[in-house]
Amino acid sequence: MPPEDTNDGQELVQQDYKLIKDSSPMKIDIKNDDQDESENDLEVIRKQLNYPLGKDPNWFLSVLLGFQQYLILFGSTFAIAVILAPSLCVESNVVVKGILLNTMFVMCGLATMVQIFFGTRLPIVQSGSFVYFAVAKGILSKEPCKDVYYVIDEDGNNGTQTWDPNWKLRMTELQGNLMLASLFQMALGAFGLVGLLLKVIGPITITVLISLLGLCLAGEAVKMASLNWGISLLMVVLVTIFSEYLKNVPVPVPTVSFNISKKIKCGVAWLKLFSTLSIMISLTLVWSLCAILTVTDVLPQDDPARIINITSAIDATNWLYFPYPGQFGTPQVSLGGFIGFIAAVIGGMIESLGDYFACAKLAGAPPPPRYALNRGIMMEGVGCFLTGLCGPGVGVTSYSENIAAIGLTKVGSRRVMFCGAVVVLLMGVIGKLGVLFASIPGPIIGGMYLVMFGVVAAVGISNLRFVDMTSSRNIFVLGISLYMGIVIPMWSGQIMDDPEKVKAIKTGNKEFDQLVAVVLSSGMIVGSSISCLLDNTLPGTDKERGITGYRLASEDCTDKELLEKIYREPVMEYFANKLPILRKLPFVPELK
Repeated sequence: MPPEDTNDGQELVQQDYKLIKDSSPMKIDIKNDDQDESENDLEVIRKQLNYPLGKDPNWFLSVLLGFQQYLILFGSTFAIAVILAPSLCVESNVVVKGILLNTMFVMCGLATMVQIFFGTRLPIVQSGSFVYFAVAKGILSKEPCKDVYYVIDEDGNNGTQTWDPNWKLRMTELQGNLMLASLFQMALGAFGLVGLLLKVIGPITITVLISLLGLCLAGEAVKMASLNWGISLLMVVLVTIFSEYLKNVPVPVPTVSFNISKKIKCGVAWLKLFSTLSIMISLTLVWSLCAILTVTDVLPQDDPARIINITSAIDATNWLYFPYPGQFGTPQVSLGGFIGFIAAVIGGMIESLGDYFACAKLAGAPPPPRYALNRGIMMEGVGCFLTGLCGPGVGVTSYSENIAAIGLTKVGSRRVMFCGAVVVLLMGVIGKLGVLFASIPGPIIGGMYLVMFGVVAAVGISNLRFVDMTSSRNIFVLGISLYMGIVIPMWSGQIMDDPEKVKAIKTGNKEFDQLVAVVLSSGMIVGSSISCLLDNTLPGTDKERGITGYRLASEDCTDKELLEKIYREPVMEYFANKLPILRKLPFVPELK
């Protein structure tokens, strides 16, 4: 066994004590104390990570961790085919579902690569957002699906089928409206309008925004976990044990190295794999258990935790599938669809701003500067444009579940996310391999959600240490914002699910009603808007609001070398050095 470092815990305790001491309100030199606190905070976080942003594991481990990121991403991405197919009137067509799933995987992989290389450059995954589903459902509901469709087969005979043969026309309307709305999102980032939001966003707003990312997804977690609470809680227990109780336990791993004389040298490396691969290990164990319980018929036939027979699905799926622009036809545009997708884009953008700060903190990076935020939103618009161009007509945004995985695995490497994006691409191209992972039972995914959504919410709450929570003003702002961010989307959900039952939003303009319903359905939009309004209008000092203790702008980070290493994009830097006028663009950093 390798020798244990008994001073690590004492050093962390001393550093945490120094953070508390430095943030005391009795300090006189506020500016210096806050900078020291912020710097020590970043240093402590980076020391607690196995691989903070800027440091990468070897390629073999990166591939394993990237595959783990894919497993986390799989649940929501697979849901796209499940949720979108009925609205497209192809619920009974397995082949079309496979096309939707493969296309979304490829688009997620491409959008992730664009983001980590040319966007914020944070280890952040791009995936389909549920905020777009409400808009898509509203657009597609204009023509209800039929029970039977009459068709003519290749021989000229009349026949019937249960899915719409003209489903591609429905898809093209989603694609055109999304492409047009994504141009609006790209413009917001390109012209620096996103960076202007930072002038009015404080720690309380960031707390509400990030916390609601996790809290508003509680319904999805409960929905999946309630399919079989025993399996879901087992997943929670195993992730907790591996990621927390066994996180410092080293595991021997055989290694092979080559020296200059081409001699092979074998050895053993002691790695903390339980912390790094906690999700993958837990998922493999619970998935295997479900397979055993299925084979032995311990689980009832109708239990969602059973492993389904996927033989027929694999046979019906092609080995390779390559999505391409216009594969469903020429994109179409409608006014109502465009307005609805604009609201969805704004909602996704606000979610992503919270994700950027959460990801930076968990990955051990300084808060993203304004140019990185502008660039991130602009490149996210590029990702949405790609999903509109090739399909399946549902936009992408930053995926908070994968950000939570950084906190559990203690790995904030950009290389890992690149490997994850490659895996997602391969799963989209290799159709039969993707079908295999469709056998992951819902309760297992629900167990992962229970842990990860909780971590995301806790990351948001952790920002409150900069705020004076003895102030009744701050308690009021925080309480109202969080509660309304949960309650209003619940009420709005009733309207969107049953518009005939609840007619609170009925102005006579269907497009406007749809726009309001979409905005109110996002807890992040509602909660962060209320907190931002109250925090900037109610009387309060900067110290009371936490402005002096928490800097959103990266100019307060004294480690300029780390800041530039993480956020400066090499390609843009090259052209900006050749053409200095490009430094005037809001998404290009100024000279050192």
